[in-house]
Amino acid sequence: MRNTLLKVVIGLLALVALAAWLLPNYSFLTSDYQSWPDRLFAEAAFYYYLHQAESEIEKESRSGESNVYYFTSYYLNGMLSAVEATQSESLLKKTLHYMHNMMATVQTIDFNGKIYQAWGPFVIAPHSDIAKPNVHYTLQATVPLARAAAIIRQHPRWRKTYAEEAHHYIEFADSAVIQYWYITQYGRRVPWLDVEHVPIWNDNATNMGLVGTYLYAATGDELYREVATGVGMAFKAKLSPWGRGWIWESHTIAIGSDTDNTPGSVGNQAGVPDTSHTNREPFLMISLHETGLMYSREDIERMAYTFIDNIWNQSYSDPSFANYLNGSNKPYRVYMEPGLNGPIYHGWTFVGGYSRQAQKIFLATLKAIAEGKRNPSLVRNATSYGGKVGLAGQILRNYAVQSASQN
Repeated sequence: MRNTLLKVVIGLLALVALAAWLLPNYSFLTSDYQSWPDRLFAEAAFYYYLHQAESEIEKESRSGESNVYYFTSYYLNGMLSAVEATQSESLLKKTLHYMHNMMATVQTIDFNGKIYQAWGPFVIAPHSDIAKPNVHYTLQATVPLARAAAIIRQHPRWRKTYAEEAHHYIEFADSAVIQYWYITQYGRRVPWLDVEHVPIWNDNATNMGLVGTYLYAATGDELYREVATGVGMAFKAKLSPWGRGWIWESHTIAIGSDTDNTPGSVGNQAGVPDTSHTNREPFLMISLHETGLMYSREDIERMAYTFIDNIWNQSYSDPSFANYLNGSNKPYRVYMEPGLNGPIYHGWTFVGGYSRQAQKIFLATLKAIAEGKRNPSLVRNATSYGGKVGLAGQILRNYAVQSASQN
């Protein structure tokens, strides 16, 4: 696998060298020629790893279960990032194919005489005889659908060609998340923002904020803005400067809590948020910033420093990422080794569009994985659901974001 990928990359780099020799004026190719070989490497890696994962994504996309789609979302968000970066319609079609499979499994549920769309499985909650979908899985699984709708609606040609697909994604996300959970079940509020009852920041709030943000980007509907900014403001209130970066929930998490009931889990041993679960927060901040709702570039640059100064081990040749937001490598749940709870591909990587140093770290990580290097963090990023696809896709997107900021 490694040799095949490297041969592909070497071939592409040879084409770069030939183009540079034949075409001295190559400014039309890229505004930053120095990064072009790295972009080609990331793109070759993305398509290579996507090809490896296609049969798995196809299988997952037909499952009809939100607890499976929760993990499928990692692949889909990596693919959507590559779509944004490359503007490839063929890649968009491939991504929409998997989403079409997911939409084909949608079921309807009746609650108090109203019909809602949802994925299974449906469970009976304590003190209730009504079967409900799972909110935790549904929220994360819906994010890429809402994001795809926003990407389509914001593209001058795709908004016409794929108008029906975008409509169906918006309709589903609105029904399954906004109407069923936000309005009907929770009374037009995000319950995880109630600090008296939920004092620690909760991933469900972030994912609901992401769905609201992308629905607003796709439609401009004020209801979705309400959800997005409500979550965004609540998270901003949690942030405190810490060195050059941010910290939140600093030593407010009870030691030994957050075990998730996995056998052998020791829970949170550092009292601060763990690296794996904090991926969603930079993703949220950047989506809100790019949609024009809130957060400044300086806010995101500070989030990048959180990654650079605290999570990263300061090595480009053997990059590793701490188990916790403050740099601690104490065990988390069943991840006992230093760096094993350091997957950064599905959220932290987005900061590379706003920090060239962070982008350099992410590229070094992708190259280390392609070269077969191994440490707990590299293994976790390479083997997690959508890890290599997500990492390469986000790196491609970062180059596009950087180029856009220069123009």
